[in-house]
Amino acid sequence: MTTRSKLRGEDGAAAVEFALVVSLLFVLLFGIMEFGLAFFELQNLRSATREGARAAAIGGTPDEIEQAIADGSSGSLSPGNFTYTVSRDCTTTGSKGQEVEVKLPYSGLPPTVASTFEINIPFIPAFTLSPDLRGSFRCE
Repeated sequence: MTTRSKLRGEDGAAAVEFALVVSLLFVLLFGIMEFGLAFFELQNLRSATREGARAAAIGGTPDEIEQAIADGSSGSLSPGNFTYTVSRDCTTTGSKGQEVEVKLPYSGLPPTVASTFEINIPFIPAFTLSPDLRGSFRCE
């Protein structure tokens, strides 16, 4: 084999092409995983706010509402480590049929839960989702 034919060989071309393509593949893969985790946590916390609103709609105490939110969060929240707001007290006269809304502000979430909404994808600037977490029911 001559020197010229050795230089024209393509023995390492597949490895070089793979190295170029695999970085894009990993960016997409990690992006999908980061968004998937954030979306899962978002749905989890929205479900928790609905549970809190359900407890508020039947005239639950603040402790019962907080416990319902914690129970509905599938372990993401525990009583006492988050803040929430309730739009109406369903135990007052004339509140039957009125809508009560429970909100979990992003600023009131524990740091471990809030960090789930910080999306860090390689080679892309990090950004934070600020979800709107609320649930509503009519007072019974």
